[in-house]
Amino acid sequence: MGKIASLTAYESSLKIFGWIALGLGFIMNIIYSGLSYITINNIGISIVLLTIIIYTLMLPLTYKQQKFSRISRKMTPELNALRQKYQGRKDQQSQQAMLEEQREIYDKYGISPTGSCIQSFLSILVLFPLYRVIYNIPAYVDQVKQTLMPAVEGIMKSSTDYKALFDKTIADFGINLSNIGVSTPNISGLTDNTEIQNRIVDVLNKCTPENWDTLASAFNTAPIEQVHNSFSEINNFLWMNISNSPQYTITHANGSIGLIILAVLVPVLAGLTQLINVKMTPQTGAGEGMGNSMKIMMYTMPLISVFFCFTLPFGLGIYWISGALVRTVYQYFLNKHFDKISLDDIIEANREKAAKKKAKRGITQEKINAAARTNTRSLRTSSISEKEREELLTKAADIKKDAQPGSLAAKADIVRKFNEGIKD
Repeated sequence: MGKIASLTAYESSLKIFGWIALGLGFIMNIIYSGLSYITINNIGISIVLLTIIIYTLMLPLTYKQQKFSRISRKMTPELNALRQKYQGRKDQQSQQAMLEEQREIYDKYGISPTGSCIQSFLSILVLFPLYRVIYNIPAYVDQVKQTLMPAVEGIMKSSTDYKALFDKTIADFGINLSNIGVSTPNISGLTDNTEIQNRIVDVLNKCTPENWDTLASAFNTAPIEQVHNSFSEINNFLWMNISNSPQYTITHANGSIGLIILAVLVPVLAGLTQLINVKMTPQTGAGEGMGNSMKIMMYTMPLISVFFCFTLPFGLGIYWISGALVRTVYQYFLNKHFDKISLDDIIEANREKAAKKKAKRGITQEKINAAARTNTRSLRTSSISEKEREELLTKAADIKKDAQPGSLAAKADIVRKFNEGIKD
């Protein structure tokens, strides 16, 4: 899924992920700078504030999804009746007729079949780039990198052979930088000073307190201990390193029961908060089989959250927990709001909006459907009279004049020309 070079923005074969990571990193940098201005220097708090901003910006989409869910539940009996009507009929004509009737039901209620997908899609778009930002905070938050630089400079000035000493010292740390596109944490093969500095920052960003003590002893420079104290205040939240996963924390807890309990508590809280949020959210109406599948997913997703939060950086767990809490608060007020308004009024308003959109396209749905069904070849070979045939062809020509380029009616005219062997 692409890679991130040492202390650079996330690169991906899907460019949109890189752009979103840059945007999230930019917002994170602003949040951290603002908190720093009032002497609050903590990445965990910055992540909580970023989460609130993200879900507040997504609130209009959440509102639309809630409307879709409630309307969908109301039209479910009609959709179920339609499926029953065409049950066992697998021929193409029957399937096409069922899709057409299904479209009419959605038009009746003024909603789109894809109405519930947008927010889920955006959540996924945000999650992957955010993981990269949290995993490599110094690449996006300038002040965090600058906090580490005195230790970097102290290491590089300690001796002429500092590269070999650094690589030897970190050999037993178990630091893996593959998630940011770096094959090894070693610096011996590097020649560019900026690249060396960035690699050392990457390593320091992943160090445990014991690792910092080892580095201080090996290089015997005062800045390392001072930077460790400052960086601990910045990068630790509830005594855990933002960049490390609960799984990593447990394996490196050195028998600290309190740290192990905190590391276990994070994924458990992530699962519980997700479950509470799902229970409060009205579900989309569905048939019996689909309804059972949705119930399974409703309880499976919190379990998936537990697994991810156990294996991914602790900062992502903070995002997941705070995100679920923010959504739960918003959901409470959305439920209160929808309890006070008429669902029939919402449906009527949706129908009016849909009709206006069709009018703007310059052609009514009836004309589109008629154009789609117009097949000159069948007209030519059918038993209708010549007069009826001419009337139908004239009507199809009128529809063609009203059709916008690229519309369904325009495409129907292309089919007509093909059937007649007409060339422009």
